[in-house]
Amino acid sequence: MPEAPARRRRRVLPLLAVLAALVAGQLVASVEASAAGVLLSQGKPTTASSAENAGTAASAATDGNAGTRWSSAFADPQWLSVDLGATATLDRVVLTWEAAYATAFQLQTSADGVTWSTVHTAANATGGTQSIPVTGSGRHVRLYGTARATGYGYSLWEFQVYGTTGGATTGRPISEYKQVAASTWEGGNAPAAALDGRANTRWSSQFADNQWLRVDFGGVAAVNEVVLTWEGAYAKGYRLELSNDAVNWTQIYATTTGAGGTERLAVGGTGRYLRLFATTRATGYGVSLWEFQVFGTVDTSAATPPLLSPPTKAPAVTGRFALSSPADHAMITSTRRPAFSWAAVPGAVRYQVWLNVSRTDYDFTASGNLIDLYTKVAEPTGTSYTPSWDIADRWTYRWFVVAVDGAGGTGASNIRTFSVYVPTLTSVDDGVRVVNGSRDLNKNGSIEPYEDWRQPVETRVNDLLGRMTIEEKAYQMFYNAQVFPRSGWHFGPAEAQDLHTALLGSSGTRLGIPFVSAGDTIAGYKTTYPLQSALAAARNYPLDYKLGDMQRREQLEVGTRGVLGPLAEVGTKVLYPRIQEGNGESSEVAAAQVRALVAGLQGGPELNPASVLATVKHWPGEGAGGEALIVYDAVTIKYHVAPFRAAMEAGAVNIMPGYAGSSLLDPGGPGAGDSAKILAYLRQNLGYTGLITTDWLPSGSWVGAANAGSDVMGGADPGAPGFTIGGFTSAVPAARIDDAVRRVLRLKFKLGIFENPYGDPVNGPYRFHKPEYAALANQASREAMTLLKNTNGVLPVRLNRGDNIVVAGPRADDTAACCIWTSYFHQEYGSQTMLEAIRARAGQAGVNVFKDTGPSPKLAVVAVGETSYTHATSWPKEQPYLPPDQVALIRDFQRQGIPVVVALVLPRPYVITEWHDLASAIVVTYRGGEEMGPALASLLFGDYTPTGKLPWQLPRALTDVLRPGGTDTPADATEHWDLPYDLGATAAERADIRARIDSGAPVPSTYGTPLYPFAAGRPTF
Repeated sequence: MPEAPARRRRRVLPLLAVLAALVAGQLVASVEASAAGVLLSQGKPTTASSAENAGTAASAATDGNAGTRWSSAFADPQWLSVDLGATATLDRVVLTWEAAYATAFQLQTSADGVTWSTVHTAANATGGTQSIPVTGSGRHVRLYGTARATGYGYSLWEFQVYGTTGGATTGRPISEYKQVAASTWEGGNAPAAALDGRANTRWSSQFADNQWLRVDFGGVAAVNEVVLTWEGAYAKGYRLELSNDAVNWTQIYATTTGAGGTERLAVGGTGRYLRLFATTRATGYGVSLWEFQVFGTVDTSAATPPLLSPPTKAPAVTGRFALSSPADHAMITSTRRPAFSWAAVPGAVRYQVWLNVSRTDYDFTASGNLIDLYTKVAEPTGTSYTPSWDIADRWTYRWFVVAVDGAGGTGASNIRTFSVYVPTLTSVDDGVRVVNGSRDLNKNGSIEPYEDWRQPVETRVNDLLGRMTIEEKAYQMFYNAQVFPRSGWHFGPAEAQDLHTALLGSSGTRLGIPFVSAGDTIAGYKTTYPLQSALAAARNYPLDYKLGDMQRREQLEVGTRGVLGPLAEVGTKVLYPRIQEGNGESSEVAAAQVRALVAGLQGGPELNPASVLATVKHWPGEGAGGEALIVYDAVTIKYHVAPFRAAMEAGAVNIMPGYAGSSLLDPGGPGAGDSAKILAYLRQNLGYTGLITTDWLPSGSWVGAANAGSDVMGGADPGAPGFTIGGFTSAVPAARIDDAVRRVLRLKFKLGIFENPYGDPVNGPYRFHKPEYAALANQASREAMTLLKNTNGVLPVRLNRGDNIVVAGPRADDTAACCIWTSYFHQEYGSQTMLEAIRARAGQAGVNVFKDTGPSPKLAVVAVGETSYTHATSWPKEQPYLPPDQVALIRDFQRQGIPVVVALVLPRPYVITEWHDLASAIVVTYRGGEEMGPALASLLFGDYTPTGKLPWQLPRALTDVLRPGGTDTPADATEHWDLPYDLGATAAERADIRARIDSGAPVPSTYGTPLYPFAAGRPTF
C-alpha cells in the first residue's frame, strides 16, 4: 500500500497529499461539502477495527490533516467509527479515499456505539472524494467496509461528518458566499475560502498576531451563533465583533483559551458586518479556518422593492394631474431614496405610486419593451412618498401616480423619467487617486467632466471624445487589451488574476479608459447550463432569466462585463452546424427565450452598472441558411428577424452580424459584418441605435466593416501582421470613427466601469458554482430532456437490488459531449458524465452498473451522438444520422434480448429511423450542460417526470433534407432553409406557411411528414 508523504512544512501538506494520490494512480475530484450543518467529526475520538501500523491510526482520518491517513488490515470487513460527543442530526459525510478504497460499504449511526442503523449503502463505489448526503441522527457514526478495491485494506485521508448537535441552529449560514475581507492571507488560501461551504478549502493568514476576517452580510443581521472550524493553526485568543459601518465595532464574544477544532459559540447582537479578530496564535504559523459560519437572520428589506402588482403597462390615458419631484430627467446622485411628490387631486382618498423597477417575472412571451412595464410600489394617502428601500442604479426610471377616489375611480398623472447613480468607487490600488469624490483617471489632479460620475452620460461622452486623439479613438474599436492597453475590448474568458492584471494596465493609459472583457461563454461563465436549443425544449422562460442572471453574477465576481451571446437565431436549416446554439425552429419560442436571457444577463430591462453586456448574434439570422448565405426573402425574413426585435425590447444594445451575406438584403454582397446594406436594414428598418460588433473577420476586412457601419471589430488584434492603426484611421473617415466610439463610450459609462472596472480576483472565484447555481443548471437540463419513446414501460428503471445495468456508447463517459466553445464540463466542481451519474444513482437502488459489458444485464443504456463541435460537425454535415458503429451498439444489445435505452446527444436534427425500432426507450439529452449526467440519471430512475419537447422536427429520411447524393447547397435541398415545419411538406403546405408568416399569424407545427413533429415528447412514462 502506498505510504503517506513524509511530513515537512505545514503549508505544503495538502499539495503533497494530492501528489501522493496521483502517484498511486488516484484522481481525486474536489467535491463540495455544502452541508447545511458544520463539520462535527474533526478532532473527535475515533476508533477502528484495525490499523495497518502505528503511523496509520484511526485518528488520522479525523485530524483535518490532508497528509495523514487511516489504513486497515488487509481483510474484509473493516470499520472506522467516530464519537461526536453528543447526538447529532446528520446531513452529509465526506470520504476522501487513498488509492485503497472501498467498492462497497455502509454508513451507520448509533446512539450508544453498540446498536447500529444504516443510513447509506454503496455498491460499485469508485473511490476519490465522495460527498454523500445522509439523513439520520446519532452520537456515533461508522464507516463499515465490506468489499475492497485492492489487495490492501481500506485507507482514508479524511472521514468528515457534517450536521448539527443539540439545539444548534439549522439552515444555511447567513455568511455563506458573502463578501469578505481579511487583514492578510497566505498563498491561495483566500478569505472567501472560509465562507464557501467546502470542507477542503480554507483561509489562512500571514504568520503574525492580530489577524482578522470580516464578512459583510449585505444587510443588518441578527446573529445568534458562530461556528469556527479551525485548521491545525488556530487562535487561542480572539474576539467576535459586530458593526454597521465596518469602522465602529462592538464586541460580542472574547476568549483567551480557544481550543481549536470546531467551536460552536452562542452569541447575540446585530450588525451588517461581523469580524473575527485573532489576537494570539496557537502555533508559529498564522491562523487558519476551514469554515467561518454565522447563523441568524438578515434584513433584506433595504434592497427589496415592494412589488404590489404584476408588471403592468401604463394606463392609456395619462396627464390628469402633475408630478412635482423628482424633476423630469433628473439625475439623482446623492441618495437611493429620493422623495416623490405630486399635486393633490380633489376627492382622492389614496394614491398609487407606479415605478418601472427591474423584475424577474416578466411575461417573456409578450411583445413590447420591458422597460415600459410598471409596478405599484406604494399606496400613500398623502401627496408624497419616500421609499424605505434603496432604488438600484439605473438610467431610465419612469414613474407615474394614480389618484383613487372614494368610489374607486382613478386618474393617472403624467409620466416622468429620472436616473439613479450612487456608486461606491473601487478601492483597488491602481495608481488612480480619488479627487473630490471621483477617480482622477488622467492623473492631472483635477476632475474633468468625463471623470465626474455626477454628470449625465452624454456630457461625459462628449467631453472624453473631445480629449481623445484619433489613434486613441480607433483603439476603442479593437480587441486585445491584454497586449494593447488602449484597446477598448478584451477577448475572454480570462482567468481572474490575468483579467485583473490587464485591467490594471488599462488604468495606466493616458486617459484611463477601461476595457470590456467579453467571451463566447454562451452557456454560462463558470457554471455551464444547456445550450439554447436545449432550453428551447424546456420552454421555461423564467428559468432562462435565472440562468442569465446566474451568469451575470458569476462574471461580476471577477470583472468580466460582456458576453458574446445569446443567439437570436431560429434554426430552420437542418444541416446548419450551429443550429445547436440557436433557439429551435419556433420564432415565438426564440423571441421569448432571447428576451429572458438578455434581461437576465443585463440584470433588468436596460444596460446598467450591474449588467453584463449581452451581444446578440448573428444578425440577420443565420439559422435560415448558415454561415455562407442567408436565403430568406421579403416574407420569411419576418420570421427570422423577430427574435432580434425581442432582444431589443429586452434592452439589448450590442448586436453581432454574422459571416453570412443575405440574398435579400444585399444580393451578391459581402457578409453581414462589412455589408452596408445589411447593417442599414438593422438601423433603419428595426430602429436599432446600439453598438454593432462584427464577428471575427480577417484584418483585410476591418476597414470595410468600419466603413459599412460596424462599430467594433470583433476579436480584432491591432498587432495583426500587415495592419496598423494609422492605416485604419487614414482609410476610415473621422466622422465614422467618432460615431462608433461614441457608442462604445456610452456603453462603458452606463456599465459604470469608469468608477468600478474591477472584480475580486482573490475571493470572486470562491463564489463560482454555488450549490444553487448547480441546481439551476440541473433543473434546466432535466426540464429539457425529452422522452420520445418508452416501450413496455422500460422507464423508469425499477430493477431489483443486485441486478445489473450496462452503460455503453461513445458519449457515456465523454466530458465534452455536454458542452461547446468556452462553456465547459467542470469536473473540479463535481460534474459527472452520464456513466458516472448513472452508476451513482443506481448505487442508491442497489443496482450494479458496468461499462460496455457486464454479467447478465437487465438493461443497456447506450449513449450516442456527436461530441463537442461548433462551426463544423463531428462527421459530415450532410450525414445527419448516427454512424454505423454507433448503430451497431444499439443493434447488438437488442439482438441479445436486452432492453435498450438510447441516451441521444442531439445537437442537430437527426434521421433516427434506421435504429428507432431497435430501442425500447429514447431519451434526448441535447447539449445538456455540465449537469447533463445527473439529470439523465435521475430521469432514468424516475426521480422526475419528463417534460421536454423537441425544438425541431426530426426527418423521417434524409430525402426530407437533401436530394440523393446531394450536398449542402440550395439546389440540392429538399427542405426550404428559411421555412419552419416543412420536412416532407407539400407545395401547398409551404405556401400556407408563407402566408401565415406574411400576415403575422402563428404558424402551426403540423405541416409535413416528419418522424417526430416539433414539440414531440412524452409528458409521462
